[in-house]
Amino acid sequence: MNKKNIAMVSASVLALGLLVWAAWPEPQGVETARLTRGDFVRELVEDARTRVRERYTVTAPLAGQLVRPVLKPGDAVGADQVVAEIWPAAAGLLDARSQGEQRERVGAMQATLARAQANLARARVAEQQARADLQRAQSLGQQGFVSSTQQETALLTQQQRRQELAMAEQEVSAATHDLQRLRIGLSQPAASGSGPLMRVRAPISGRVLKLHRDSEGPIAAGAPILDLGDPGQLEIVTELLTEDAAALPAQARATLDHWGGQGQLRAHLSRVEPGAFTKVSALGVEEQRVKAVFDWQDAPPGGLGDGFKMEIRITVQQASGVLLAPVSTVFPQAQGHAVFVVEGGRVRKQAVDLLGRNGQQAWLRTELPEGAVLVTYPPATLREGDRVQPIKP
Repeated sequence: MNKKNIAMVSASVLALGLLVWAAWPEPQGVETARLTRGDFVRELVEDARTRVRERYTVTAPLAGQLVRPVLKPGDAVGADQVVAEIWPAAAGLLDARSQGEQRERVGAMQATLARAQANLARARVAEQQARADLQRAQSLGQQGFVSSTQQETALLTQQQRRQELAMAEQEVSAATHDLQRLRIGLSQPAASGSGPLMRVRAPISGRVLKLHRDSEGPIAAGAPILDLGDPGQLEIVTELLTEDAAALPAQARATLDHWGGQGQLRAHLSRVEPGAFTKVSALGVEEQRVKAVFDWQDAPPGGLGDGFKMEIRITVQQASGVLLAPVSTVFPQAQGHAVFVVEGGRVRKQAVDLLGRNGQQAWLRTELPEGAVLVTYPPATLREGDRVQPIKP
């Protein structure tokens, strides 16, 4: 082979190598993170409020005029102490038509009473006649002029007339009472405050938590007047999503922040109320929530009262010395989860068990060793075996 042919072959090989190098795919740039070992904690963060354990609402026992309360929120009261006074409500006034109808009812009842009195007079005369006939029959019977049958008939007649007299007396009495009732309805009602003053008493010893009515005025029967309770007996209440509440462990621990003082307060789960309710979130989404009640782990600080707001952090999952990876490295795969591992400049898909996650870390169960390099935020185009170039180790 002469020198000219050797040069042509060399040039062809070089050109082919350049074409292969130009067509060879460049490695993808990916962000990476290492698999570490540490402590895992998953928490629920919600708003919470304090609540008095035993709350008593004092209500009006009758309709009337409430006297201006002298108690203020925070005042101490004793059991059976008078906390409110109510004048019974006056009867309503009748308009002209109702007054006319009432007068006609009174007139009709007067006629009924007169008829009952006439029936009473007739029954009284009939009873007197039956009594005289009985005496006469008994006298003649002793002389043998009247049979025993006639005497028994006279006795039964006298008893019947006596019962008719009693019925007539009852009819007169009933008509008299009905007439009096109708006349009372026709009379002008007394002004409010003329009846006996009703004093409402406290059912327990405690403090006034809230005044529902702080001024004088009409009040309906059953309307709330004030709330009583012991501000020293507080509990913490928060509203959780039902799926989060169902996953709470018994005696779940919690910390309280932003309560108005220094440091964190500790609490533990007391109970989850059995009834859930629907609540619309700030985004307009309907959510099923349920109230969870927490007790203080330590004595509550002074200065807290009923309905005070704070932030609660509830520990749902906790583990020590476990494998942790950023949540951005884990992605769903079939019925489980997987990660991309960087080995020798290429990626390999590795199935993992996701045991828990919080806002930053994922708790994994895997065969990968501690320190393995994982791809974070894997792009949708990344496939197993692709060449990659870590942007950061």
